[in-house]
Amino acid sequence: MTADPARPVDHTALALGARLGQGGQGSIYPVTNQTITVADATWAVVYKEYDPALLPDLDVDALTAMVRLRSELDAADGQWLYERTAWPAAVVQRIGHTSGFLMRAAPDRFHFDYRSLSSTTTRTRRLASLEYLLNDDAYVAGIGLSISDRDRLLLVADLAATLTRLHTLGIAVGDLSPKNLLFSTAPQPECFLIDCDAMQLRGATALPQAETPDWQLPAGEPKATPAGDAYKLALLTIRLFARHQSATDPAALSAISPELAALARAGLDPEPERRPTPSTWRNALLTAAATASATPNPGNPPPSHPPGHPPGPSPVPSPVPGPQKPKPLSIGARVGAAGVVAVTALVFVLAIVLSHTDSTPSASSSGGGPATTTAPWTPPPWTSPPWTPSTTDPAPPPTSDVPEPSPTPTPPAPPPDPIATAQAGDCLLRSGSAQYSQWASSDCGLGTYQVLKTFAGTTDQSVCDNVPKDTLEVSNTGANRVVCLSYTDQNGAYSAQPGQCVYGKTAAGNWGTLACETGAFTVVGRYVGTEDGTRCGNNRSETFPVQDWPDQSVTLCLTMNYPDDMWHATVDECMVMSGPSGHARFTAASSCSEANAVFVARTTQYDDGAWCNGYSWSTWTSSDYPEYAYTACYRLK
Repeated sequence: MTADPARPVDHTALALGARLGQGGQGSIYPVTNQTITVADATWAVVYKEYDPALLPDLDVDALTAMVRLRSELDAADGQWLYERTAWPAAVVQRIGHTSGFLMRAAPDRFHFDYRSLSSTTTRTRRLASLEYLLNDDAYVAGIGLSISDRDRLLLVADLAATLTRLHTLGIAVGDLSPKNLLFSTAPQPECFLIDCDAMQLRGATALPQAETPDWQLPAGEPKATPAGDAYKLALLTIRLFARHQSATDPAALSAISPELAALARAGLDPEPERRPTPSTWRNALLTAAATASATPNPGNPPPSHPPGHPPGPSPVPSPVPGPQKPKPLSIGARVGAAGVVAVTALVFVLAIVLSHTDSTPSASSSGGGPATTTAPWTPPPWTSPPWTPSTTDPAPPPTSDVPEPSPTPTPPAPPPDPIATAQAGDCLLRSGSAQYSQWASSDCGLGTYQVLKTFAGTTDQSVCDNVPKDTLEVSNTGANRVVCLSYTDQNGAYSAQPGQCVYGKTAAGNWGTLACETGAFTVVGRYVGTEDGTRCGNNRSETFPVQDWPDQSVTLCLTMNYPDDMWHATVDECMVMSGPSGHARFTAASSCSEANAVFVARTTQYDDGAWCNGYSWSTWTSSDYPEYAYTACYRLK
């Protein structure tokens, strides 16, 4: 690390290993020729390279101030800061532009061997995010974690102590949520904070303040303040003991300590000044831990869950608010614009935060003149097929001028519940409300639910979790069966599932599915029962609401299909350039020996060769979505 921590490090001076991972903000690489040393401690370093789309919003002065903090602290505070957090250690520049920063790598004790619930022999090394602990004990034990109530109390006590000291240094966490917290129970329970470049130092922040869904402050309250951190500390404590991702009732804490339950109620007070401080929390947590159980609870099998809301975690890139075990995602048959087959619903926790093909990218060598730009990509038109609901008038009741005397009729038996008798392929109409639905047999058509599969001998709706295209599960206690259903919607993209491609315009026209061409969007996530686009993180979100049935509304998370590998290239990545000048295409080289170009830099501006400062460049844009344009700089080998 440079002697002056505020002095930028040139990217060319870094010896980078293979990419560790990629998230919504950028990519993480190990650095083999740098370390962080404070007092007597030395730590390994990783490099976070920002996604170019974030750079216009980056406050470089604020990021530099975070790096400079190290030199302003005494040795004890500086060492503590890097022991407990992934605090920015140096700004990295590439051809004169800030591209990211260096930080400490997550210590090994904040990882664990994740065990797959479907395979007792499969283990993968993962970051120990607190998200995993916001689930029932059976799940936590099933994935290979062993944690007691005493451990949980001591973890929060350690976090409370960390927050107290951070606040003393003028730092507010802001987006305090389980996705930004790692934990360890050995040699003692403790936490490690990541995503530190999103924290606020003395009122300044490098990136715009954001909040994880279900972890927001009360409406109108300023973000990134000590009082806001205290509010989220109360939420975290409640949810750790409720074993639930979004609980706000401190009842589960009452069994551990009435004092903690009272603190939690006060911690959620809408008036910030009335909330207990983290130091107050720490004292009460340590007191409760002295008598809490030190035996991990293996738990009972997970309970059944409401339709469309399966429990439990599953880490995927995304920013999903906590690992709530989404349904497994499978790529079904290609659905055209007229298709209306509904499908099923989608943290990747990184070590340290970390179109119709008429168009091709244009390229220009520095000595070959300006880039030649082909026409922006325009999607092919499609139309939705007409749909006319079928109607059948009921036959009129028979009439008689002279009624015949008859005995008192026996009341007719109630019609059978369709949920008790429906078979795969049948269709049902839904009435009532999301909480108290009534069902009737129906011809199949838009607005109906098709039966995908039935399960006898159970009312556990989680049996539908692995049924492709499932959007709603209904059980019948009397018949002891579960029916898995798929809603059919008129929008052509509603039923698209991860791996398929869609296109449409936000302002006009329906979306629909199409071939995965350049300029189209690939579906990378699908959420049923929500119109909350923030679940897609930095991916694009498109919502398809279902009138009267919000639990069937769908939000799709999308990524743009770029024309070649230049958009996804990382600094110094070797590329193979092919095609005529002005229309070259780039693919990632399997080895640098076969490459004829090396990626240098990228901006989100279209046709901006001057930004490349003398390097060769290629550029691309979409006619409907110019925000996805780019100019990529490269050098020839």
